[in-house]
Amino acid sequence: MDYDRFNDLLGEVESDGLTDLAQRYSYVLPDDRALAALAGLGPLVEVGAGTGYWASRLRARGVDIVAIDQAPPDGERLNRYHSRTVTWTEVIAGDQTKLARYSDRALFLCWPPLFSTLGECLAYYTGNVVAVVGDGGHRTARLRGLSESFTLRAIFPVRALEPMPGVAAILSIWCRTVR
Repeated sequence: MDYDRFNDLLGEVESDGLTDLAQRYSYVLPDDRALAALAGLGPLVEVGAGTGYWASRLRARGVDIVAIDQAPPDGERLNRYHSRTVTWTEVIAGDQTKLARYSDRALFLCWPPLFSTLGECLAYYTGNVVAVVGDGGHRTARLRGLSESFTLRAIFPVRALEPMPGVAAILSIWCRTVR
């Protein structure tokens, strides 16, 4: 299914059906502006990649991206955020502890679950650029140490399928300032 058809489906789906779409695709829509901003940061490593939908959209733009999830939805372990399904692109089994291997890549997280260990990513990541799609800790994890070690460089609005009412979902891009 292509991006335009995905957007068309949003208009046809009841709110309870949004969870089904989020589990099959992503909890946030990858629009052209967000994808272009991320493409400019490449190569990337995405941790918590889920179905790999964002990674597949970025790969379609020629971006070099490694997608990692501790339980890829097409793998052996059950993924509590995504139904068992075929991923959109290759998603490697692993977690944030693998990030030390990817210090030459910008780190990307898309809608990291609030009560997950993804908030600890920066304890393992030694690279210089972090891009996060989230809502500042309402329904998504906050990255510990982000504002202390990185400077905010850009913000782009994004569309979350099930946002916290009254809270904006954004793509924020950060550059390391403290070593």
